[in-house]
This record gives sequence, C-alpha cells and structure tokens, in this order.
Amino acid sequence: MKSFFILILSLFSIFISAQDKEITSNEQFWMGYMTSGKISEKYSLWNDFHYVPNGFFVARTGLTRFFHKNLNLTAGYAYLNVPTINEGVELKRNEHRPWMQMVANHKVSPKLQMINRIRYDMRFRQDFADGELLDSFTFNHRLRMLISMRFPLIGKEFIGGTPFVNLSNEVLVNFGKNVENNYLDQNRTWLTFGLRLDAMSLQVGYMHRFVQLTQNQQFVRNHTLVVWITHNFDFRKKNKINPKEELFYRQP
Repeated sequence: MKSFFILILSLFSIFISAQDKEITSNEQFWMGYMTSGKISEKYSLWNDFHYVPNGFFVARTGLTRFFHKNLNLTAGYAYLNVPTINEGVELKRNEHRPWMQMVANHKVSPKLQMINRIRYDMRFRQDFADGELLDSFTFNHRLRMLISMRFPLIGKEFIGGTPFVNLSNEVLVNFGKNVENNYLDQNRTWLTFGLRLDAMSLQVGYMHRFVQLTQNQQFVRNHTLVVWITHNFDFRKKNKINPKEELFYRQP
C-alpha cells in the first residue's frame, strides 16, 4: 500500500513539473479492431489491431483464461512499428512485446459497470543511431493501470442494440535500468459513445494522450479521434452469439 501512494505522488509531481516544460500538441486518428474468440468454457483467443497514421501500428495476440465471469488473465505477444526521427531522418522502429494482464469487472450499480485492468509489457525496442536502424534492441519494463466506467443509455443491460457511454483513464509507467527520462510513459483519458450490435460493438470518441518523450522534459499532448470495433466469436458452436448475452468487453 505504501508503494502505491509513492507511485501516485510521483506521478502527481511529474504532471505538476511538466506544466513549466516544453509541451507540444498533435492531432491523431486512432483506428482499432479487437476480437475475442471463445474456444472453450474457460479459454478464448485474443487478437487486436491498432493503427494511428504517423503514430504507430500494433498487432497483438494472446490466450485468455477465465477464472470467473468477472475475472480473467491473458498472456501473449505484440508486434509494433513506431516512427521516430533520428538525425533528421524518419525511421520505422520495430518493437517486440511479450505481455500479460489481469482484468476484473464488477457492477457499481444496476447500470454502472467498472473495469479494472493491470497490464505488464516486456518491451524490446529497436535501437537506432546516425539516422539508421540497428540490429540490436533495448529492453525495459512497462506497467499499465486502467480504470474504465461504462453504462447503457437505454435499459440496464448491454444487449444487442444498446447504446452506451464509456469513460476511461490509463496510466503507463516505465521502469528498468534502460529508462532515462520518461518514467511516466504516458497518460490516456478517453470518452467514447458506443453501440452494441449482437456480437459486435462500435465505439467513437475522443482521447487525450499525454506522452513524456525520452528527451528530458519534453511532452506531447495528442488530441485523438478514436474509432474502435470489438468483435466476439464463439468457435465452440455453429450458431451465432445470442444478442442477449453479455459480450467480453475490451479496451485497447
């Protein structure tokens, strides 16, 4: 518990100090497609893809184990391609990322649902120097802590045809011997409006993505329009998912 409060105070001090530092703004468009494929009562396949023009590309896969309808663990691998500039040259930097996470959700009220997620990333990021990509990779750790709230705009259940609102915040923290300046990797806050369509859901909204760069005391505010599609599959049977069943809710 003590370490938790130290982390919160550290993040707070970083945000306060950042207000007097170099901060630039950027506009982005984030497209995402996230899937869950049920293969047994307790296991499902995780796949998601994200693309931000001039930002990043992510392809992530994994295996999810359900311990309870409100608790699951996932582990897998992700590939990223991230543009960067070195010596005035724009490079496409590769990243290999084994990852794991725990997701817990519960109802705060008959209509309000809370999702808590802790994700750990092992980041192998491609090195570069003198305007060229190198064959070597630098390793560091990242911890991601997310809280998400959603509620239906009509009725009390997230069934087919239900519009809903989602409000989320995620803090991403780097740690390890290779981290120099950006211990606070980024903070993401987003508000989306969604619609449940049988085995799919669509979310459209705004994200404020505050990023600390590796250069000392440099930050970027990304004002981002997001369009995310979540698609659930059930490979155990031939019939379609019942539109009255609860979907496996996903966040990027």
